[in-house]
Amino acid sequence: MLSVTSAQDSLKKMNEQMDQTVVVMTLILTLFAAVIAVGVVYNNARVTLSVRNRDLASLRVLGLTRGEISTILLGELVVQVLLALPIGLYFGHRMVMALGGMVDPERYRLPAVTSVQTYAFAVVVTAAAALVSAWLVRRRLNRLDLIGVLKMR
Repeated sequence: MLSVTSAQDSLKKMNEQMDQTVVVMTLILTLFAAVIAVGVVYNNARVTLSVRNRDLASLRVLGLTRGEISTILLGELVVQVLLALPIGLYFGHRMVMALGGMVDPERYRLPAVTSVQTYAFAVVVTAAAALVSAWLVRRRLNRLDLIGVLKMR
């Protein structure tokens, strides 16, 4: 069986397939990045809570409300995230440029481009990770062992 196709049809089909491949790979990498962002921010919040668990419980015993100790702990988390965002955006841009420079220009012509939408998406994902982490840590703050703190010397 023989078939005849034009060069334009072949090029169009190849471009469609490349577009689909790029969309799928972008989706997979974005999901990985979101999971890593949630993991990093949540882990940082849990470590901070573990280190300050006794101090925060002592403050509750002394009369501070749950909201006040949450403000102390989650305020620190907000400051850390706000300080880390510009650093992360800068190193992310540098990494894109480095990876773009590794591609052989004779085989592929892929420009290394980071748009404003890319930065906005990274900030939104990180902020969402911080909000989810803050909610989870806030739940743990509500279960502090106040009696255990009173019994300690």
